[in-house]
Amino acid sequence: MKLNKLTAHPDNNKIYSPTDLDDLEKSLSEFGQLEPIAITKKNKIISGHRRFQAMTNLGWKECDVRIIEPENEIISLIEHNRHRQKTTSDILNEARFLEREVKEYVGSGRNARKRTGKKKGKRLRTAHELAQKLGLGTTKLKQILSISNYEPKLIDKIDRGELSVSKAYELVRTKYIQKKPRAVEDNFSQSFKKLLEKEKPSLEVVNKTLRETYPYCLEHSDIDEERRLLLKEHMDYLKKLNSREMMLVQKRDELENAFIIKKQFDEVRNLLPSFDELFEFFKDREWWTKYELIVAGKGKFDTRLWNTTRTCIHSQENSTGVGRHMNAFVGFKNKKGFRLLGLISFHSDSRTLTVRDEHIGWTTAQNKKHRERIVNMNTCVPTQPFGFNFLGGKFLAMVSTKLVEEWNKKYKTTLVGITTTSLFGSKSQYQSLKYWKHLGTSSGKTLIKPLEEEWSFWRQWLKDYYPDIHEKVMSESSPKQRAIQNVLRILNIKSTDYYHSHKRGVFFFSLYQNSREFLTDQIKEKDLEPHNIVEFNAWKNNWYLKSKGRVNKLYDEKKLQKDILFHESITESEIELWLSSRGIT
Repeated sequence: MKLNKLTAHPDNNKIYSPTDLDDLEKSLSEFGQLEPIAITKKNKIISGHRRFQAMTNLGWKECDVRIIEPENEIISLIEHNRHRQKTTSDILNEARFLEREVKEYVGSGRNARKRTGKKKGKRLRTAHELAQKLGLGTTKLKQILSISNYEPKLIDKIDRGELSVSKAYELVRTKYIQKKPRAVEDNFSQSFKKLLEKEKPSLEVVNKTLRETYPYCLEHSDIDEERRLLLKEHMDYLKKLNSREMMLVQKRDELENAFIIKKQFDEVRNLLPSFDELFEFFKDREWWTKYELIVAGKGKFDTRLWNTTRTCIHSQENSTGVGRHMNAFVGFKNKKGFRLLGLISFHSDSRTLTVRDEHIGWTTAQNKKHRERIVNMNTCVPTQPFGFNFLGGKFLAMVSTKLVEEWNKKYKTTLVGITTTSLFGSKSQYQSLKYWKHLGTSSGKTLIKPLEEEWSFWRQWLKDYYPDIHEKVMSESSPKQRAIQNVLRILNIKSTDYYHSHKRGVFFFSLYQNSREFLTDQIKEKDLEPHNIVEFNAWKNNWYLKSKGRVNKLYDEKKLQKDILFHESITESEIELWLSSRGIT
């Protein structure tokens, strides 16, 4: 086959370091090609990348190939390189890629495959199984993984020949793992006895302390150091992601574990309007009187449909907070029935949000008294192409005042403000909207949440072995964050290493001219002053003109989007496309 018809596997260079080809080129020149290059039916190289490059360097035009049909390309690529000379970094990359691919092959959620034969019921993610597939001793792989986790800089020294794996592991073991000398243990025993005699804690307290202290917690909860390090490695991977990458990875994780059946996907897909339907609706000057806001409840437009729809049309994973909440569909009707323009949801607002609190100027007592007079617009997502072509996000932000009316009826209160945030960064669909004030960016830090398969293990672990802690955190605000904090604390993994501060713009809509005066107890509720009705109604006309102008501009520039955005799955290649540019694997 002609060499120029072949393509290198995109992951080969991510796994293996470049090597010198002089000896291989000399061998090819003297003896010719002794082994065909293994390729897929699409001419993608699985085995023989070095030979391919050497032949190219020599100016060869053709080579011998054999076509294979691997069940998994990455696993096959690694297994075909079993006897290749590798650096320790190569071995680490192989282990990480292989672990991911084996997990990907078995799947998760509704797509999970069952293990059969001798391995039925066993976990996949073990150093023993990875070592077998890599053609490596289990002990050596465990040593390399430990070195990488404790002192990753030593890997470079091993590759440069400055240290052997065993010598590097001995350094790590002595520094981090090795048990204390007998004399040290004797001293501890004496000190511990004195402490017990002084404090006289109950046996229950002593045992509880040991159960929640690393490394004793491992034996108590029937896990080993390897399982703990896998969690740390997982968190390290997530920590490398920026806001956009994190959003994509979390979205894929949500879709894999949402357990949405085809019928439910079809229900949502059938609600989405085409570009032509949107154009017909908004060219009617009476559109403002014909759109509908439907609060999710019983019947067809129930909470299940709302959650499924949000999963399918929003780029960010769905997160339901504690406290009061209300979800709504926004759309219009035509001969096909209800056509969805987007979703809105309100939730109880955060107890503290620095830029919001500074803008309002209230005290802690006033915050506690009036906090339920403000809601957080947790979701404001237009369907596509409505959002892009027609400034749909701005439209939904405007009509959120209709949901305010429903909220006031349900909770028998009077809302005076709405808080919301951008997806990432300070730029947002709320900018340039009258009444929506940009307050700055959120400064709060959030603990990274492990992806669902990893988190489900540790969530169950906490529930099984620390039921008192699990029960306590489930009754607190931000229960998932508190649960993650406790898992990391017990395992002696520094939670401060895994906080992210992905900045988001914060916006506030004062529903009355003097909302802040009310929230700071300067006036009573009866003194609240609505916005000027004429000015308020002019708002929608302003949006209509801007929307019409945008459609015309996009049309002239041939940039109109007519595709409907609908998430049913996100492929591994899409993830790679986002992450490879920054070298994150």
